[in-house]
Amino acid sequence: MMDAAEDKSAPAAVDTGRAPEGQEPAPETAPRAGRVTNLVCGAVTSLAGVGALAVAMDLGTGSLSQPGAGTWPAIVSLMLFVIGLFIAARAAHFTDAEPITKDAVGVAVGAIALTVAVQLMPLVGFELPSVALLVFWMSVLGREKLRLSVPLSVLVVAAVHLTFVHGLAVPVPRLF
Repeated sequence: MMDAAEDKSAPAAVDTGRAPEGQEPAPETAPRAGRVTNLVCGAVTSLAGVGALAVAMDLGTGSLSQPGAGTWPAIVSLMLFVIGLFIAARAAHFTDAEPITKDAVGVAVGAIALTVAVQLMPLVGFELPSVALLVFWMSVLGREKLRLSVPLSVLVVAAVHLTFVHGLAVPVPRLF
């Protein structure tokens, strides 16, 4: 007679992510974020909301019956500000957060690359900075091969160009 280990037709054990009955779950290896980390995250989020709100106000919010270009950015900015305040206020009591590690450098580099691309757009249009940004994100940050990231970036930017410039007639800075 064959046992379950030898029986090829026996169903495989399914990992449910829970500890077997009678055993304690394994402690998590990553330390939790502390109060300072949560305060910093809340402050950065709130400051980003304030900065974005300043830009939204420059765009003009209009009125309820005639919303301006900055209406939705202002609403999102205010939400960002309030969420940041909430994170900072709960910093001492909220323990279910991951610490900021060296992996956050990639996020910072990606954000800086986006900022540079946005600053270049009024000068050279959105096409070239967008292609360069997408190639950078995919090839450097995402470790994709150039033979995939370059054509995919060109196709995405072409689709955005056709959709917004030709299809919706949105006035965006463009090269051609």
